[in-house]
Amino acid sequence: MWKENLYQPVEILLREHDTFPIGEHQHSFFEMAYILEGTGSFVVNTVNGGEEHHDYCAADLCLIPPNRVHLFQTRSHSRYLFIRFTENYVTDYINRYAEDALDIQAGYCIRFQQGDAETIHCLIELVVREVSEKKMMSGYLLNYYVNSIIVLAVRNLSTSAPEHDNTDKDKAQYMLKYIRQHIHQPELLKLNIVAEKFHLSPTYAGRFFKRNFGEDFKQYIQKSRLKTVEDMLVGTQMSIKEISNRMGYTDPCYLHKLFLQYHHMTPLQYRKKNNDIHLPVGEGK
Repeated sequence: MWKENLYQPVEILLREHDTFPIGEHQHSFFEMAYILEGTGSFVVNTVNGGEEHHDYCAADLCLIPPNRVHLFQTRSHSRYLFIRFTENYVTDYINRYAEDALDIQAGYCIRFQQGDAETIHCLIELVVREVSEKKMMSGYLLNYYVNSIIVLAVRNLSTSAPEHDNTDKDKAQYMLKYIRQHIHQPELLKLNIVAEKFHLSPTYAGRFFKRNFGEDFKQYIQKSRLKTVEDMLVGTQMSIKEISNRMGYTDPCYLHKLFLQYHHMTPLQYRKKNNDIHLPVGEGK
């Protein structure tokens, strides 16, 4: 089963399909799917091994917690707004209660009270506009809009889900938080160092990470560091040498080689291609 990871705290995607291109899959993060137009069905595996089916139409919002196998199927041309965010993002920018409330066991298509439904619709329109136009300071506005959508979702969700053991889940999420905090320090992101930090053997730490996120530890670190470089290329005027030094790469030529491997273009070509985006340093978008 394919499992997708997220290499930044929040990601917003606008997509439209006649036929949804991805089959059954799961994530290591939360995803909200707002239906902008079209009809189809949303199927998600419940924690007790069953399936929950929803027929969707415009203005529906589906919530997919981490590790839920799910599938979208279109009946008519559909446009979607996907808001994806890590568990740590909710804890850090809202609170732990919100994270727990979002980790639902059933009822994956959220039913909003009338007033909140109208507010969600307005917020979604604002998000779509900012993502489409990519204006100066869009990243800041998007953070406020996304946080408001998350809070409204929490308010309208049932909190009666049964308690479950979060020991491994907590350790895995704290591991991701540690990685993000030290993304500029590759010497602290070696598997043996991380394993010692979390009181695990290096062998078990590798298996633990793979089990929770479906991806090799080293590969995840490399992709996350490259995503940070991408943000710096787009959001700053730093030279490639300065970015390389800031990120702890021993040689700008190595960074050049990695970009060719992953993007089939050089860092400068990537910056030129994305020079219509002007965001402040440190934003995720």
